[in-house]
Amino acid sequence: MGLRNNSFGPPPPPRQDFTAFGTNGSNRPDVRTLPTPDPMVGSRHIVTFMLFLGMANAYVMRTNMSVAIVAMVNHSALPVAEDFVDDECEGVLNTTSSAADGEFIWDTSLQGYVLSSFFYGYVITQIPFGVLAKKYGAKYFLGGGMLINSVFGLLVPVAARGGLWWLILVRFIQGLGEGPIVPCTHALLAKWIPPNERSRMGAFVYAGAQFGTVVSMPLSGLLSEYGFDGGWPSIFYVFGIVGAIWSIAFLLSVHEDPEQHPSIAEDEKKYILSSVWGAAGVSSPPVPWKSIVTSLPFWAILMAHMGQNYGYETLMTELPTFMKQVLHFDIKSNGTVSALPYLAMWIFSMLISHVADWMISSERFSHGVTRKILNSIGQFGPAIALVAASYTGCNPWLTVAILTVGVGFNGGIYSGFKVNHLDISPRFAGILMSLTNCLANLAGLLAPITAGHIIVGKPTQAQWRIVFMISAAVYVVCGMFYLVFASGRRQAWDNPEKDSKKSNTKDIEGAQVLNETQH
Repeated sequence: MGLRNNSFGPPPPPRQDFTAFGTNGSNRPDVRTLPTPDPMVGSRHIVTFMLFLGMANAYVMRTNMSVAIVAMVNHSALPVAEDFVDDECEGVLNTTSSAADGEFIWDTSLQGYVLSSFFYGYVITQIPFGVLAKKYGAKYFLGGGMLINSVFGLLVPVAARGGLWWLILVRFIQGLGEGPIVPCTHALLAKWIPPNERSRMGAFVYAGAQFGTVVSMPLSGLLSEYGFDGGWPSIFYVFGIVGAIWSIAFLLSVHEDPEQHPSIAEDEKKYILSSVWGAAGVSSPPVPWKSIVTSLPFWAILMAHMGQNYGYETLMTELPTFMKQVLHFDIKSNGTVSALPYLAMWIFSMLISHVADWMISSERFSHGVTRKILNSIGQFGPAIALVAASYTGCNPWLTVAILTVGVGFNGGIYSGFKVNHLDISPRFAGILMSLTNCLANLAGLLAPITAGHIIVGKPTQAQWRIVFMISAAVYVVCGMFYLVFASGRRQAWDNPEKDSKKSNTKDIEGAQVLNETQH
């Protein structure tokens, strides 16, 4: 990588030369000429699997409150509007539950603030950790942040019983701890995963979000009914311990990049470094902030991300409440039924990621066209489903079926905008993700607050229809912006050949200084 003025520790390893592998006429080397590693399961696959489990743990911590709050709140004691009659869908399911009403009297507005408090902390740490991960590495920020998230998850029951604002504070700190998960995951993917594997590997990692949701919601429902310490507190104890165990395992087993891995196979290391960085080697130039904020492909990703988070957070945080208030599912069924759309999303995202890699590797579709097609499926599909589900009346299973199919199609985004940062700027992917994820979560935290204010005192089908329509409109507008302005090409401001020319002079000067020092 050239010599640098570094007073601490040994100099970085020398830049590896990959020019022998050829290029495909762009800044990326031709993957067909790269050496292919022999093992079916290599070090990059282990890193990918650990990141998948980390994403799953992150979403467990994020979603468990959505089910827990249904059991925490005393719904029969909540104030309602004078003209509200709660008999629209009464008796349709004929379900019963042995669980008593919860111990807290929080109306839907207060519930919205409890559910969104996590995201305030989550938003604050996005950009700082994206920048810090670029400068100091992503591993310790990711593992340490998730450990904080898990430990404070154990404190949720104590905080809730101590008062509403203590609960909001603890959830806020949990959000701070989870902040590094996405930008640091993106930074590690950029270092470990070759471009021709990114659709598949990236979709697998980010599908951990759905896997975590699928595990969290039904298990939270069961723990609410049968768990210890009153039921719902056991949700946070169980998942807090699991998250802490993963954090420690991650810190012990994962390495920052292939060059720092002590036991990676040499052919796999060459394969990764050559395909990711090409002839330029691993370089770390200054962040081109002006070029980033004036880049339309970046804005396309940002808009798609904001639309996704608003729609997704509406469903993720409010779906269990909708299932109880309108469709009258009991707490045991609620968690399982609320998880079905995310199970469909997880399965679809896995299948479509292989299609995406085939579209790209067959050279029938460019990176950009592939991202646009799959992202359109991922955002227009749930928009249509939300509109349809708002007119199903008191047919609970039809409503669940429509939402399951629609949210299932949402899995297309993991081979769409979600990995598009890696296409347009592999070296700054972590920073780009921290920017888009920060602003997207600002949009996302508005979702439960908006829903809470719309349905407060009057949780009717008509009010929930407004909630769903707003989310559908946001999906469509943001999906259209992405469809028009997105790109799959590496942007000119991330061309490593430009900064390699600048570094040549510094390398020569550094070598002269070192030579004089040695003699």
